[in-house]
Amino acid sequence: MKTLWDKGKPLDDEIADFTVGDDRAVDAHFAAQDVLTNLAHVQVLAAAGLLRPDEAEALTAALRGLYPLALAGELAPEPQDEDIHSAIERRLTQSLGEPGKRVHTARSRTDQIATDVALWLREQALGACAEALEAAGVAAAFAAAHQGEPLPGMTHLQPAMPSSFGQWAAGYAALLLDDAEALLHAFEAADACPLGSAAGYGIPAELAPIDRAMSAQLLGFSRPIEPATAVQGGRGKAEAALLSAMCQLSTTCARLAQDVVLYVHPSFGFMRLPVNFTTGSSIMPQKRNPDVMELVRGHAKIVQAALFEVLTLAGSVTSGYHRDFQLLKAPTIRGAGAARSMVRMVAHVLPGVEVEAERALSACSPELYATHKALELVIAGVPFREAYRQVADALDAGALPDATGRPVVDIGAALEQIRSRAAAIDGRRRARLLQIEGAREALLGTT
Repeated sequence: MKTLWDKGKPLDDEIADFTVGDDRAVDAHFAAQDVLTNLAHVQVLAAAGLLRPDEAEALTAALRGLYPLALAGELAPEPQDEDIHSAIERRLTQSLGEPGKRVHTARSRTDQIATDVALWLREQALGACAEALEAAGVAAAFAAAHQGEPLPGMTHLQPAMPSSFGQWAAGYAALLLDDAEALLHAFEAADACPLGSAAGYGIPAELAPIDRAMSAQLLGFSRPIEPATAVQGGRGKAEAALLSAMCQLSTTCARLAQDVVLYVHPSFGFMRLPVNFTTGSSIMPQKRNPDVMELVRGHAKIVQAALFEVLTLAGSVTSGYHRDFQLLKAPTIRGAGAARSMVRMVAHVLPGVEVEAERALSACSPELYATHKALELVIAGVPFREAYRQVADALDAGALPDATGRPVVDIGAALEQIRSRAAAIDGRRRARLLQIEGAREALLGTT
């Protein structure tokens, strides 16, 4: 293995294996981002007079040629590389010679990986936001299709008040929109550029007058992180912001999944999953298991654990860079991937869920209308606490409220609000997507 910091003295093999750890596999996730970071840095070096125009041109062409390989998963660290940065610099040096050796001028791997991660975090936030919006749309469509079908509302898992399948699904649609909003906030947390902070203390301007604002603009960030010392001091913050939003998203999906698991159980029987959405038992021929929803429920714990891992890693060190930070990448990737797989599965499964309307209606027993009866007495002039007592006494005496012909709650206004909110959130998401796509296309020369 050839390191970027090699000084001619070999590193102990076991130390090398331990310090590199799983960086080669993890860093493959950031290959495309590292190419973009390099492309921006080449332009900044050229503007500072640290690269000749012909060297910058050659490096730009070579890096643009590497980008499709990165997208295809064919640009990854090899055994002779320490990380993705080493792999790309090795390729540039092999193909171009001296210009490849100059690309790391006025840069450290610490600001390089921080920039790669920030680019990746922004992409994940917008991707998950789009998936949350899609799931919200699916839930809203389910609500519209079943808005008139009663469903017992429960508190403490006990029958409480009448509800509907429409209210149930519309509630989740609104929660998914909240999660989409949180993901946009996570985008903002990562929308500042670390590049140019070097090892955490910047570069002497009198020797290398690099323009950090230019780096940020080229990569589509809203600003550079200033001062340079805030870059390493903030490692883990943007990761935690993304995972926190992913936790909210995964919690919404897990609770929806738990509802489905409960409602398809024969003791409830309010819903049914299509046969091709269920699995079977290797010993019990009759079994149809809601494994997919159980796994959605379980994946939420993976996301929560990833957030805890990131928070504890980032909060246990002093200012400046520490190698502990390399361990932030794996849980962030793992947590984001788990959350996104959950929301995609919810959007896939929910349209296939079959409503057992008659079974749910039969479960809406007259007791569920006790609150309605109390409010009717209030409208007639009885103080609420007295009305509450009268209804309770009547129930104790065996007198049940009349549930005949009572309509379900109208959710038309709620659905309209959901649609309006979704459009506004998606507009903000698209604006941010244009911001980063425009910068990427300019760097790649595809505009």
